[in-house]
Amino acid sequence: MTDEPLEIIQMNPSYEAFGMTLDFLSRSLPFGKFELAHISELIRDQLRLSHHLAALNSGREMVGYAGWIHTSAPAAEIWMRDMGPLRSVQSGSHDAAALTVVSVADTRATLRLMRGARNLNPGIRVFFKRTYDETLRAAKKSSVLNFDDQPGIAD
Repeated sequence: MTDEPLEIIQMNPSYEAFGMTLDFLSRSLPFGKFELAHISELIRDQLRLSHHLAALNSGREMVGYAGWIHTSAPAAEIWMRDMGPLRSVQSGSHDAAALTVVSVADTRATLRLMRGARNLNPGIRVFFKRTYDETLRAAKKSSVLNFDDQPGIAD
């Protein structure tokens, strides 16, 4: 483990951010195996709507990414139970967020990305699924309710 500092940021919706994110995800499972049209649409929307955070090392290399969509709690519950697709709703009419893309190459970024995502979605429930190597650990599904008085995005 290195003492190199990590910066947690929201990127501007640019071609550079899009390419940087797709490059990073292409080297991590399971995202590297996803169909390009599906994952690129999701990332493009997350960047455009500022529904993401990225972890960068001191060389400005991406070492973590977390992206979410706004949804409804009932839709997220169905998604969590693997009973249907996750449905996005327009900002302002959502009561939940679902972390749909999370990948880290530097484990120090994990907690900071999760806290940042929660802090950027105050007062709503955030749903997430954790998929691991199925031979080592089973998938974990959970949700957390955020309070409005949380500190900055990556504290």
